[in-house]
Amino acid sequence: MRTRTLATLAAVGLATVAVVGAGSASAADAPHLSRGTRVASPLLTHGLTTAASSLQGQSSASVLRWSGSDRYATAAEISRQTGWDNGNTLVVFLASGTSLPDALALGPATTGAGPVLLTERDRLPDATRAELQRLHPCLLVVAGGAPSVSQAVVDDASQYADVNGPGCQGE
Repeated sequence: MRTRTLATLAAVGLATVAVVGAGSASAADAPHLSRGTRVASPLLTHGLTTAASSLQGQSSASVLRWSGSDRYATAAEISRQTGWDNGNTLVVFLASGTSLPDALALGPATTGAGPVLLTERDRLPDATRAELQRLHPCLLVVAGGAPSVSQAVVDDASQYADVNGPGCQGE
C-alpha cells in the first residue's frame, strides 16, 4: 500500500481527519502537526484571484456559477475553475458527498491550501478520480471516519498523492 499516515489534524476538531500521502515508511517516522498548527499556503488567495479574473468581461457583473453533472463533478469543476493544477496543489481535501457535515466542517480548515473534492462512501466517483489524477497532490486529507469514507476509498484515492511529486518539498 502506497499510503502513509502523515498526521492527525486536531485543529479541525469537528471531524475525524487523516492526512495521507504516498510512501512506505511507518507512521512513527511521519511528521506530525500539533493542535493549533495551521496549514499555510502561498496560494491562499490563488483561487479567489483566478475567480475574480474570470469575471472580467462577463455581462452579469458579480455572479459566477460553476456546476457539473452531479455534486462530485461540481466539486471537480470548482477545483479546475479556481486554478488548482499539477505543480501547485499541495493538498487535496476529500469528504463524503452524502454526509455533508464533514465537508462543511472541513471547508474553513482548508485555508486555501487546496480544493475540497467529494466522494461516495464505498466508491471513488469518476469525476473525483479524474481530478485527483490531474492534480497529483502532495497530500490527501480525508475528513470523517470509515462510516463516511471507507478505508477502501481512502486507499484508492491515496494512490494519487505523492509527497515526492511535482511541487512537493519532499518529506
